[in-house]
Amino acid sequence: MRISAATLLLLLTVGFAHGQTRVNRCHVFVVDVKTSGKAINSFRETGNVTADAKRLSTGQKMFPEFHPRIGEEELTTKTYKFPGSNLIISASVYYTDESMASSQTNNSMLLGIVVSRRARSDATVGLDAVFAEVTYNDGTDTVRVHRHTRVNGRLFIVGVECRCKENPPSQ
Repeated sequence: MRISAATLLLLLTVGFAHGQTRVNRCHVFVVDVKTSGKAINSFRETGNVTADAKRLSTGQKMFPEFHPRIGEEELTTKTYKFPGSNLIISASVYYTDESMASSQTNNSMLLGIVVSRRARSDATVGLDAVFAEVTYNDGTDTVRVHRHTRVNGRLFIVGVECRCKENPPSQ
């Protein structure tokens, strides 16, 4: 039985087209380890959910959500200024069907994060990039990659997280 190149291409396109209806909700975050640790260690619940949440988020910066384009060989990179410095955070999400076959699919999702002096077009490559790759299918739920980095003498956790089973944003 021979499968022509055109048939194979159609099968691969249909396989990844299923993911096109999905919306992944991703965000980049920065946590000042010392400040956040103090907030957590001194926290006392007040019963005011909003005030408690605000106290617990001390030392944390959450950047606006973004929605990477899902599809074969699709790369989405977002950049943000690192708070209180001249550094740039670059975060990338990349989808492919060629690098990590599993029992259910060949599709995978690669997340990368890097902190550097200049914005990067792809945060999944380079000596200072931190990245993770996961099987990407209907069961993929939440994916996160983070790194510890020192900026101006302080320790931070910098990461990117994507939620893959969230509803599309309302318009």
